[in-house]
Amino acid sequence: MGRNVTFDYQGLGIVVHRSAVLGNNIVTAPNVVIGGRGRPGAPVIGDDVLIGAGACVLGPLMIGKGAKIGANAVVLSDVPPGATVIGAPARVLEG
Repeated sequence: MGRNVTFDYQGLGIVVHRSAVLGNNIVTAPNVVIGGRGRPGAPVIGDDVLIGAGACVLGPLMIGKGAKIGANAVVLSDVPPGATVIGAPARVLEG
């Protein structure tokens, strides 16, 4: 776990896989799951990532630096740096 990782609302309902890697300056809202999918590996979260309320980041995947994960998104694959993802399953929000 990196520096300045913030679990908003005192970590209410947040689950983090024991093998997950969290970078620096990550902010997570309540009810976030950073976990596995029944196969080896866990998420790697880059620096400066924001994870919205109720989001699930599942499996051996990479979340790129500066990414934003929308509330209730279900992330099942890699997220590019700087991208915003929404939905279930999550998709990159095109601007």
